[in-house]
Amino acid sequence: MNPSNPNNQEPAPSSAPESGEEELNLQDMARVALSHGRFILTVTAVFLVLGLAYAFLWPKTYEVTTTVKVPDNSLSPSGMLKQLNPFSGSGDPIETYVEIAQSQTVAEDVAQKLKLSAQPEYEGKTGQEITEKLLKHQIKVTNVKTSNVLSIKAQSRDPQLAADLANAWAQAFIQVNLDLSHKGAESKRVFLEGQVKEIKDRLNNPDLRLNDESKADEIIYAQLLQDLQQAQIEEKVDDAGIVVVDEGKLPEKPVWPKIPLVLVLALLLGPALGLQAAFLLERLQDRVKGEETLKQVTGLTNYAVVPDFREDFPEGLGAVPEGTAFSPKFLIHNPVFQHAYYRESFKVLRTNLTFARADKPLKALAVLSPGQEEGKTLMNADLAISLAQGGKRTLLIDTDLRKSSVRKIFGLENGMETGLPLALTGQKPWREMVRPSGVENLDLLPNTVAPPNPAELLGSEAMKKLIGEVKAAYDFVVFDGAPVLAVTDSVVLSTLLDGVVLMARFNSTRSSSVRRALEHLRRVGANVVGTALNDVPVKKGLYGYGYGYGYHYGYYRYSEDGEKVPTGKGSKK
Repeated sequence: MNPSNPNNQEPAPSSAPESGEEELNLQDMARVALSHGRFILTVTAVFLVLGLAYAFLWPKTYEVTTTVKVPDNSLSPSGMLKQLNPFSGSGDPIETYVEIAQSQTVAEDVAQKLKLSAQPEYEGKTGQEITEKLLKHQIKVTNVKTSNVLSIKAQSRDPQLAADLANAWAQAFIQVNLDLSHKGAESKRVFLEGQVKEIKDRLNNPDLRLNDESKADEIIYAQLLQDLQQAQIEEKVDDAGIVVVDEGKLPEKPVWPKIPLVLVLALLLGPALGLQAAFLLERLQDRVKGEETLKQVTGLTNYAVVPDFREDFPEGLGAVPEGTAFSPKFLIHNPVFQHAYYRESFKVLRTNLTFARADKPLKALAVLSPGQEEGKTLMNADLAISLAQGGKRTLLIDTDLRKSSVRKIFGLENGMETGLPLALTGQKPWREMVRPSGVENLDLLPNTVAPPNPAELLGSEAMKKLIGEVKAAYDFVVFDGAPVLAVTDSVVLSTLLDGVVLMARFNSTRSSSVRRALEHLRRVGANVVGTALNDVPVKKGLYGYGYGYGYHYGYYRYSEDGEKVPTGKGSKK
């Protein structure tokens, strides 16, 4: 048991997941896209500008294709035998032609014939570097649809050079194949000549002329002479059997950059990267963006989503009157807000708190914020009003002894000194300092005193006694305390209350601040029953308001004689 916690409750274990476990959903994406729409549009515009600059300023690439037909060796007798015997080896002849077409020999021949070293595109490059560029980046040889036709594609920044490369490559390919054919025929001829001489010498030997081996040599000799003659013919033939099907023509337009494609990519990448950057910004900003964020950080149920009250003020009635923007009486009682989401959100909070604990009602409670300027005083005031309107006698006590605001937002005039410190130090009974709020069933205990030791006063035995007395006199007592992280006052106070709601302001409070505030409260054993999200722009589409009020509501104004007149601004929600 915690002696400082009258509720005898152990600190609830944190069930908040690590930040790395957060999952994105379509609602998050839509919210981020709407809230960072201008940023995403800017990123998209930048991508479009860069895309256009790339499309118009980047050097253009031209492509030319030359096709050649190579011999179909599968129709020759030897080719047919290879097809019948898949284990005959030597591979696909078409692939052999493709490899030859992509050989260093062909590249060197083209570079020499076209004098590429003198071209601006190859300025400063060595012969080896030129051939490497040709083979790796500029020339591509493929087999057209598994036929015996090869496609030779050449790319260059110069359209004429692209055409010259494609055509010169085809001619060099033909010449290399012819040279290989000549070399093969020459080797064959030399071999056959040696064999013919050897057989002829044996046939001219008188000792071997009459035996059976001599007869076989005569047959072989005749065949070798025939083969030798064929080899001599092949060696002199100036045709490799390869013909150009289509010569490369001068291209009319570049193949890259393709302006339509570049623009489409810019329009796709711009919003995608802009949205991703917006998510990154949100993570870096660490702001609370919705109920899911609160649940992920705290592991607690969210009791209310309080909209931005300015959204419920109709355009037809002008701006929110000056001086009333932070008045809970104005927000609750003004006919403009009769059926507004703002007012309904506190009914939701009231209901959730009423049924938060069935065994023991939460009579002494507070809505606490991690930091300043998050709207906790207005939330406590509106919660107190909502409890009072539910028929419960309610007291709102200002326990933010360093920066008291209850008196200001209820428009109470400065009078005699009043406040909790006077009651706790025995200078005045608390009952004598209670002021009417102007709302039925709601009393106020404002504060005008700034004590030097607020935390000590709020954790004193006198404070425990006072809480017991006010709980006996009222159905509910709401305490408006100081921000949790700023000072220890509210942390000390929370141990004496029946329950605490930890609030955050939409797109303002940091998730890390909520996490730290919850840790502070749980460390002392405070009963943190849930959370609340304040100042949510539900009508701008930045947040999916999940309470689903399914009735028709309208805005009204009041005439001089007191009649309620609709403004015509109603809608169905």
